[in-house]
Amino acid sequence: MKPVLNLLLTSTMALVTTAMAGQLSMPPSFTVQSDPETVLRTYPLGTITKQAAFSHHGKAIRTVILPNGKEGWVYEVGIKDPRTYEHPTKQKHTVYETETEPGNGVRTYTLEFDSKGVVIDVLYNEQGRHDGLTAMQVQRRIRGEAPGKH
Repeated sequence: MKPVLNLLLTSTMALVTTAMAGQLSMPPSFTVQSDPETVLRTYPLGTITKQAAFSHHGKAIRTVILPNGKEGWVYEVGIKDPRTYEHPTKQKHTVYETETEPGNGVRTYTLEFDSKGVVIDVLYNEQGRHDGLTAMQVQRRIRGEAPGKH
């Protein structure tokens, strides 16, 4: 009786896990080759949890508190060139610099989480702060909604 019950329980768990996995669409990856607008347009907002984001994207390079008070995870993609400088004290420092031309440097994607730990927006920047797009902007534009509508 016990082996039959274990088999039934295992089968049920496998079926539930498969059904739940089918409901969660995986987000696009952050890569140098990916077009930023495509990433933002296809990112499934409101469905990706912190655990799913961590599993898919890995550990963020830093965690920030955004101006709206929400938590953000910052990811960088691109090439940083190591440069070594000698301090006047003769101590050497290696810093990582990026190209200054748009599209050649490091791109940042910041996942914005709501209070329940779900991604509600993705912020994209290429040349520092406040010069990029957001997934919400791109997806609203595609749907033909005005920026102020919710």
